[in-house]
Amino acid sequence: QHYFIQSNLRMSDCKTISTKSEYGSISAPDDATPGDVLTTDDTASLVPPRDLSTQDLNDVYKHMGSGLSQYLYWAATALISYSDYAELTILSVALPSIRCEWQLSTLFETAITMSVFVSYAIFAVVFGRISDIHGRKVVLTSSALVLVASAGVSAGAPNKWVFLAGRVVTGACIGINFSTVACYATEFAESRLREVGLCVFNLAAMSGYAAVNALALAFLRTVGWRWFIVIASLPILPALVLLIYLPESPRYLCVSGKQEQAHKTLRFMARLNGAQLPDTLNLVCQVETQDLGSYKTLFSKQFRNSTICLAVMYFMDIFLEFGLIIFLPLYFSSGVCAGNGMGQPPKHDCVPLSTDDMVNLTLTALCALLGVMGSILSSHKLGRLGPIRVSSILQTIGIALLFFCFNGTFTSVVIMTTKAVQAFINTSIWIMLPESFSTEVRSTAVGFVNGAGKFGGVLGTGWVQYFFYVDPRLVLGMFLATSVVGAAATFVLKRETKDVVLT
Repeated sequence: QHYFIQSNLRMSDCKTISTKSEYGSISAPDDATPGDVLTTDDTASLVPPRDLSTQDLNDVYKHMGSGLSQYLYWAATALISYSDYAELTILSVALPSIRCEWQLSTLFETAITMSVFVSYAIFAVVFGRISDIHGRKVVLTSSALVLVASAGVSAGAPNKWVFLAGRVVTGACIGINFSTVACYATEFAESRLREVGLCVFNLAAMSGYAAVNALALAFLRTVGWRWFIVIASLPILPALVLLIYLPESPRYLCVSGKQEQAHKTLRFMARLNGAQLPDTLNLVCQVETQDLGSYKTLFSKQFRNSTICLAVMYFMDIFLEFGLIIFLPLYFSSGVCAGNGMGQPPKHDCVPLSTDDMVNLTLTALCALLGVMGSILSSHKLGRLGPIRVSSILQTIGIALLFFCFNGTFTSVVIMTTKAVQAFINTSIWIMLPESFSTEVRSTAVGFVNGAGKFGGVLGTGWVQYFFYVDPRLVLGMFLATSVVGAAATFVLKRETKDVVLT
């Protein structure tokens, strides 16, 4: 619309006078002097006054502002992410103690570890699509409830078979959660605040990894592995309470054609934030009910490059991440690096983690947390693609250095630095992932890429469990190969998502 502005303005000491409205500004000529009377008859293309009765969802979010509602959603996101990574890490630090109690064979240990990641991968792919079809809330709430039960089963398991069953169900729940919660974290605030949600998601996940290692240092030897599982699993309980209380994602409701439910959720959020919305609200949404959860859309021209490159990057990253989760406790407890190369293959003995081992694992986890923070800051300042490409090269160099061992201190520094860089890459992928796809397929895309990554985790953990006792250099060689392929994929990825507006 065009507006005609007739104004009689007297120049003050300023050269530019703004209307202090949404109609733009009127600038004085360069030769104007204080005291001149200006008469303008301007025709300008200007934005009309905001009418929230018909608005895009981002504008409604801007109107209500960020407040208690976003904080509660972010708290739920943080607790779920924390719990998921805590459950993954529990296995690596508790397994040496469980091995001693039940005299587990190498084969059964491998079965326990791989079963978690196999169920994780399968359910991540399947429930990513279900989340796009049926909503985020119902999927997350159901999964969190089952996760509570599976943690209890694992802690109280009378034998190794019941423990295995409990870990299979735990893996399934983690896969479901991760495919959904990353979308959930970005969909209840305006697009410019999505980095906050993704920051919370990633920091909480890595905090779960760090906290479980710290808890192991503090409690594992005194309370035993059963109570350790109970203590480490507690944060899922407040997450479940919040999920029951909080309504569905407004952005998902809007895109899936459930306008009235979206209105109710937005009014609920506005009340919590102390804001007020109009009595009538007509959201402008791109309703795509026929494309909800469509795999065909993921491989359309619009999304094909992002889908394939992110899947390859995440497969390689999770092969390395979960491989390291299993590799590092074995590495520290076996003393495999004797200072002159890898030395002899270690024996599969009943050797629980020592206090020094737990200290090293905790420090490594804290370095990973620093990597997450570095990724968040660099992504905000420098964009997504540049930092992830540089960090992929640094990670490859770090893994190559591990072949030489040198001395204990230097090797520990290399391991901690490499873990920090790997966490940096992982976080960068998770920041880009929900930004790269539209709402109708966002959770499907996250589930597909997440599932691809977890199949990498299955192979990574299985490779470490078996080949570590054959020759640790075979483990490092595969780590190096996956790092190189992942780095190559970052250079093939085309889309920079820093300033993308969520749709």
